[in-house]
Amino acid sequence: MKVFLLLIPIITTLFGLAIYKFQDRNKEIFRLDLIQFVYLFVIAPIFFVWAKTFLFFLLRRELDFNLSVTDLFVIDTIFSVLSFVIISVIAIHSLTKTFRLKRDRDPSFDLFHLSEYFHLWWTHIIMWGGVMVIGIFMSTINILIPFGVANASKVQFYLLLLAGLISGVSFFFAIWMSDAQQNNYMKLMKLFFAGGFIFHVIIYFLVEPKFSLNYGGYWFVFAAFTSAVLVGSVFERYERPRRFRDKLLHVNWGNNINLFGGKK
Repeated sequence: MKVFLLLIPIITTLFGLAIYKFQDRNKEIFRLDLIQFVYLFVIAPIFFVWAKTFLFFLLRRELDFNLSVTDLFVIDTIFSVLSFVIISVIAIHSLTKTFRLKRDRDPSFDLFHLSEYFHLWWTHIIMWGGVMVIGIFMSTINILIPFGVANASKVQFYLLLLAGLISGVSFFFAIWMSDAQQNNYMKLMKLFFAGGFIFHVIIYFLVEPKFSLNYGGYWFVFAAFTSAVLVGSVFERYERPRRFRDKLLHVNWGNNINLFGGKK
């Protein structure tokens, strides 16, 4: 275990140094420079997981601090928040470095168009899609490990379902408000909603979880996907929901460039 923890940062660092000189080769993935993509989405996560593992190993195995679960949680939370700040800075650097490389190759390159591609398209899809994936992950964990809730009333369970339904409507509105009208963005989001809903339906028929708070995580996420699918198929067609959304939009919303050559 100790050798493994030692080798990971050494190998990762050497790999990062070895590929640095190749970032001028005009190779890209999702319009981000390939080397910067590797730094942000491969090397940074590896270091984050390694550092958390190393910290946990020290606190639990090597240092005799007799820490409680609460103490470990607080330490891990502080460390994770600091790590996310660093990763956010790495993300900014990777993006701006990509801009720099683009201008080095072509001084007339339209950097604003590329930045709007990340702003209006790429980041929105990953952000909202990531939230849905996390929700599916949490509900799946709840299926495998039910909550230890005893003597819960049906009223509490129905309130949880209601909260899930309201959350789904709110989540749809958040995504709808972020629609920059680029390349069938909302159709793609609705496919994500439908995929999450179908996944939970399949899980229900395979596992048949009980209608109880022991499976509250599953039912909450299922209810959220259900309401999101329902309002997603209705709200855009009617004037009243559109007027309500317009009241929530910021000034100058919708004043965007077209990223995909006339396609919306």
